[in-house]
Amino acid sequence: MKKRGKSMLLIISTCMGLLFCSYVAMAMGMEPGSEEDPIVTKGYIELRVNQLKYYIDERIKEAIGNNNTSSTQVPTQVPVFEIVEVQKGQKVIGGASTEMIIRSGKVSAIASASGGIADLISGQDLKSGEIVPLNHLLLLPRGDGRGVEVLMNQTYILIKGSYEIQ
Repeated sequence: MKKRGKSMLLIISTCMGLLFCSYVAMAMGMEPGSEEDPIVTKGYIELRVNQLKYYIDERIKEAIGNNNTSSTQVPTQVPVFEIVEVQKGQKVIGGASTEMIIRSGKVSAIASASGGIADLISGQDLKSGEIVPLNHLLLLPRGDGRGVEVLMNQTYILIKGSYEIQ
């Protein structure tokens, strides 16, 4: 009986050894970076990053090549704030996407049927008749009659975008 137990132990040990060796052989036979490889290596990541960089660089070159119709580039003008002095009783009505900053004086908001003026500093929508705080950035989203009415002489307003003084 002892001999039979030793034989069984030897057979089981041999089978387990062969099984282990087959797993090692399968793992060594996999190509690094292939779909069968369970481990992502640094080399694989670097390869993919370089491929992505090349792809992006080529797309940028194509985009620049398509936009360059002439060899001389005309710089585009960046809109800047204009300093406007407005007198008591006048209204400043802005166009779509006009921005205003009240620097001095006192003004009240003029809203439209679509809504008020966006005060981007306080995060509020100013309704008609509300006093606009000094140095707050205002945004007029549409050219639908929104603006400000001046309540005090010599009011200075910084305006970026289209506007009309009434």
